[in-house]
Amino acid sequence: MRPLSLSKIISEVGGSPDTAGSEDLIVTGISTDSRKVEPGELFIPLSGDRFDGHEFIQGAFEQGALASLASRDVPLEPGRCLVRVADTLAALEALALCQRQELDFEVTAITGSVGKTTTKEFLRDILGSECAVAAAPKSFNNRLGVSLTLLEADEETRHLVVEMGTSGKGELSYLSNRVRPERILITTVTEAHIKGLGDLAGVIEAKAEILEGLAPGGQVYLNPATPGFGEFCSRLDRKPRTFGVADADFPLELNPAAGAADAVQTFRVCGEEYSFELPGEHNVINASGAIAVALDLGLSPEAIRRGLALCRLPPGRLNVEVVSDVLFVDDSYNANPCSMEAAFDTFEELCGRTPGGRNIAVLGEMRELGERSRDFHEKVGRLLAGKPMDLLVTVGGSSFHLGEAFAGERERLGHKSHAATRHFEELSPAREYLSEELRPGDRVLFKASNSVGLGKCAEQLRETVSSTEWETPLV
Repeated sequence: MRPLSLSKIISEVGGSPDTAGSEDLIVTGISTDSRKVEPGELFIPLSGDRFDGHEFIQGAFEQGALASLASRDVPLEPGRCLVRVADTLAALEALALCQRQELDFEVTAITGSVGKTTTKEFLRDILGSECAVAAAPKSFNNRLGVSLTLLEADEETRHLVVEMGTSGKGELSYLSNRVRPERILITTVTEAHIKGLGDLAGVIEAKAEILEGLAPGGQVYLNPATPGFGEFCSRLDRKPRTFGVADADFPLELNPAAGAADAVQTFRVCGEEYSFELPGEHNVINASGAIAVALDLGLSPEAIRRGLALCRLPPGRLNVEVVSDVLFVDDSYNANPCSMEAAFDTFEELCGRTPGGRNIAVLGEMRELGERSRDFHEKVGRLLAGKPMDLLVTVGGSSFHLGEAFAGERERLGHKSHAATRHFEELSPAREYLSEELRPGDRVLFKASNSVGLGKCAEQLRETVSSTEWETPLV
């Protein structure tokens, strides 16, 4: 964030200071977490269902905060600078909007049911090979997250890459109309957040809202293979730029997978060869979208290749690691039927490259699927039954139905004796079971909605396995 005088901040948020002479202070950053406040920053307390940031204002000052916003009375030590506002989140959004209006950078906004964060990472690293780029450090895609992303920019920033997500109608319209992106990329659309959006048609309608905020003369990037492509095109006054398939404006050519678990994936976009050490065909498609934007911005294939070489997937997104001869595939950050299928395909490919050992899936429930949750879990279970699997462990809620469908479909296919299933309602006993069950050569996939907590389980199991002394088998 660029340094701002407190008087400027007060003007933008419509606040009133309660400490005379404080307007001349220079704020060097914004923080919404009192534990992470740096000296010279402005603390903005936010309120949620289970917390109220106003309770931590004093702690923020003790950490070095220069000033704090507040929307209610707060007991403080004398001399602390408090700026009173009607709504702290609205004030944060106002500061973000000020950044957008007064700094000279362009915005690429990314949405989709899956692949938003990964595509953001690709585009940030690619554009960053040539100029100053700002982007959210995590999956920040709601009102708060988009505002924090805008506040990442400073006077040097030339491009900002922002995610926009939705779980209800009107959310993307609101975000896009405030940010006014010059470019919009939609990764793909699938049945996710059905609880708030109803069905696939509802998801398409909600995702199309992002197009309302496109800046005049802006460009949209779409994959023709994604559901809703025609609907998206009908809302544009110019043709979109297409990617992700062989006959797109930026044609994608997939190369056969190589023969090792950590093999480099190679592919072509517009005839130029690119590569990275990341698993999954869906990641290649996401990368091709980022490459399309970069090419339109004038980056050379050489610069794009330099950026791709730096790309690493964020935690919980198909992170592959071998620990004490056990292959961990951690894709636990989020889950819906589409991303489950992609994870199964990638896991099957990885398992096929390393002979021996067992294939184990540790799956938690997919949340926010509404009344059709059981149907979706059963569909995923039947899909998994067609994969080479030796053990399925399910954790919590509707994942029980996934396991039942898996076992039933395996029996129908005549593979009943080839796989075991175990269900646990809580993570702790599941983790204890797996810590005793895992052995050298095993390959383990972790996949669930993030709130299930499988990422922490995977981390703890990696630590357990790394300190385990395997018994030498008798010969």
